[in-house]
Amino acid sequence: MTIIHNDYILFCTEQWSDIKNIIEKCGGIESEVIESLKRLEIMGFLESRFFKNTLFYKKYDKPQSHEQFSLMIENFIEYQKFEIESIKTIPIIISSNGSQFGFTKNGLKLLEDIQEEIARISMVITRIDHQDKIRILQHPIALQRIKKLENHVNRIMNIMLDSYKDVHSNIALQEYFKTHTG
Repeated sequence: MTIIHNDYILFCTEQWSDIKNIIEKCGGIESEVIESLKRLEIMGFLESRFFKNTLFYKKYDKPQSHEQFSLMIENFIEYQKFEIESIKTIPIIISSNGSQFGFTKNGLKLLEDIQEEIARISMVITRIDHQDKIRILQHPIALQRIKKLENHVNRIMNIMLDSYKDVHSNIALQEYFKTHTG
């Protein structure tokens, strides 16, 4: 779970910070922090620069260009393809032995991955909405981008509900996401 580092990464990158310093301050697993840094940069929350063979990151507060937004959407679609493949390979997500939340181990991992992706998308939607309200992003562009992100979330949710059609699984999925999504 890489999203747990996002808030702290954004906090400690008000000024240019090298990757080593960020990893040290986050205190997490290095590979997770690096994955978070990469995803935050793709999502338009960070910018990076090399200086003397060292990678530095800084918080980026400007609206994304059309190209940056398109790149981010492509990244979300790549992750979505992976999630869809996972859905196809996990035929049953509900456990009969009463494990955590009633899900199988693989089912729970899949739900956590999808939840993390939804949290990332929600983070971007919140940012776009804020940029729209303070008028640094044109309203029609903001609405278009928010709609595109919402459609992305709806697609994966519909695929999940279609893949796990039994009533028990559908109810469990809805309860899981209602409990774990803001």
